[in-house]
Amino acid sequence: MPIYLKAPAPANGGPDGRGWTRLSIGSMGALLDDQCALRPRDYSHLRESQDTRRARYGGYGPCTAAGNCTECPILQAAPKRLDSLDDRVLVRIHPADGRPYLVNRPEDGWASLAQRWTWQDLARLDGWEIGRRHRDEHGDGFWLERASSDG
Repeated sequence: MPIYLKAPAPANGGPDGRGWTRLSIGSMGALLDDQCALRPRDYSHLRESQDTRRARYGGYGPCTAAGNCTECPILQAAPKRLDSLDDRVLVRIHPADGRPYLVNRPEDGWASLAQRWTWQDLARLDGWEIGRRHRDEHGDGFWLERASSDG
């Protein structure tokens, strides 16, 4: 499964296709880093990271191994574990910074005991599946559902 996502090459013809080049932040190739599909930055890319054949450049963190996936510390790291008494855990997405928080009592909203995780750690979570989106009066989130051991 591909996890190395090479940055797109800038067009040689310029943005207008006639050779005119205009200076813009987006046209500076040095600002585009290759990315790793194991480092999602939001819910939709977290879903894609579960089957990286669907992953495309954009929405992931930078590659840490210069494209050498066999030496990738993220790929080589042990999967993350989550111990929970429930078979479903709500992950709330903080509205200010977009970070994921696992909440203890979803009905209490942001007053609930919460543990901050990273998108990258959620992508490496073992024994849990990324569930459906959730929206309520407290904000956006999604469910983690314990993977069945049936098969």
